[in-house]
Amino acid sequence: MLSRVRNVSDGLQSGMLVRNALLSHPADIMELQRKQLFEGKRSDGEDIRPYYSEDLKPIGYFYTVETAGRYAAMKQDGVKYPYTASRRNPDAPNLYFTGKFHEEIGVDFGPDAVGIVATTAFAQKIIDKYGADTFGLMAEYWHEIFSERGALGELMDEIKKELFI
Repeated sequence: MLSRVRNVSDGLQSGMLVRNALLSHPADIMELQRKQLFEGKRSDGEDIRPYYSEDLKPIGYFYTVETAGRYAAMKQDGVKYPYTASRRNPDAPNLYFTGKFHEEIGVDFGPDAVGIVATTAFAQKIIDKYGADTFGLMAEYWHEIFSERGALGELMDEIKKELFI
């Protein structure tokens, strides 16, 4: 039994058991990832940066703060979003205009981790610009996956399998 408990501990520490519990939830993870991006939030719950007002040339996208402000205002009022994001900072990017980027990311179930990855070169450029640590779910959305969408029960099944089979 001690050996089995160690296997559970190793599986939890490596992430393998959690990963296995999430294998049936890629659609849930992607739905919440898109919702989080609409809110302009990173995986740590902070706003996505650079803000539009910070994303200035020569390295950034906009020529002036005013241009960035007009773009942010247009996105606030002129883009039809599939989600509402009432708590979004209008200066924080949500990486959505036509939905192309949001459709070109996916979930990768690695051997001991779960991550959000680009499925196209276009999406990879955006991930590179904002940083891979921007992507992934905030704690409140992981909580939803486990407590409301069934992953906790699946994790407990994985633990029981290790302990008793």
